[in-house]
Amino acid sequence: MAIDRPLFSTLLVYSFTLLLLYLLYSVISPFLGVLVWAGAIGVITLPLHKKILSNCNFSDITAAFLITAGVVTAVIIPLVGLIFSLSREAALAYQYLDSRAASGSVLELADLLNTPSVIIIMEKIRPFTSSLNIDLDAVLLPTVKKGIAAMLNYSTGILKDFFGLLFKLILIIITLFFIYKDGSLFLERFWSVIIIREGLKKTILDTIRRVLYAVMYGIVLTSVIQGILGGLGFWVAGLPAPILFGALMTVCALIPIIGTAVIWIPGAIYLLVQGDTIYALLLVAWCAVVVSSIDNIIRPLFISGVAKLHILIVVFGVLGGVLAFGITGVVAGPVILALFIVFFQESRVDGKLKGVDSTD
Repeated sequence: MAIDRPLFSTLLVYSFTLLLLYLLYSVISPFLGVLVWAGAIGVITLPLHKKILSNCNFSDITAAFLITAGVVTAVIIPLVGLIFSLSREAALAYQYLDSRAASGSVLELADLLNTPSVIIIMEKIRPFTSSLNIDLDAVLLPTVKKGIAAMLNYSTGILKDFFGLLFKLILIIITLFFIYKDGSLFLERFWSVIIIREGLKKTILDTIRRVLYAVMYGIVLTSVIQGILGGLGFWVAGLPAPILFGALMTVCALIPIIGTAVIWIPGAIYLLVQGDTIYALLLVAWCAVVVSSIDNIIRPLFISGVAKLHILIVVFGVLGGVLAFGITGVVAGPVILALFIVFFQESRVDGKLKGVDSTD
């Protein structure tokens, strides 16, 4: 049987291309988070870089260095300082718990639950729980201990991964510098290889910029609102420095999973120790139900409005992205869905045009 050499050569080329793409993904996949965050920051701050180049008589290297230094000063250094501070406090708390356990004593949670104000509340709840055969004394204390242990495990995990995080931040800084310096040239060469019409290229770039800006805008604005609501809760509860703690909650809202709980849980414990049980419970209810959960509602609304995407697409993009890629998915998820919509609409347009041509 004769071999169709053109077909064989084509299949060989495609197979080799797929193999190269797989190997490329294997090499780059450990650094996808670095590339995504560096790309997002770079795309958003690129207009500022262009202004520096156009208004100042700087070389490409000098302008790239200045804007990179600005991003490091404004964003990365405060973030590293916050993470280091939280990690240090978590380590101290962990050492405290470990020493208490080694000495044979336990946390005074049982004493805390036996304070007069807590006993009154427990007695009011007990008739309802007893009808359901729930032993509050046997359930509540272990639950509180497990909650504190989970928080400490998360915090000590941050401490253990601190140097890995620092390494990734350094890679983000280096990548940012070269995005500013050579990003335009790389983009030009990339599009020279991709054979699509110029209008679609512009649509893709505009969509990526718009969605990235919307995601960053939504994240920052949501964190500010969470900080304001958290500070309001501290003020109503009578805790000191509500403005300061509200500002800290704004920053901590950016931390995945635990978020603002780093600030308001110690505040609630302080109120319990002081005997202000009602205010402590109200603070926990306010922060758990409103402050910590509101980002799931208002963040998609902000992103949807700025990105001009349907809110359902944003919700699935953010949640699905987080499940698939971790915290990087907050950025990657909406961008992937937005690009899918762009190509879907493009295929519809091409299909209609081909249909018109065929009828003519």
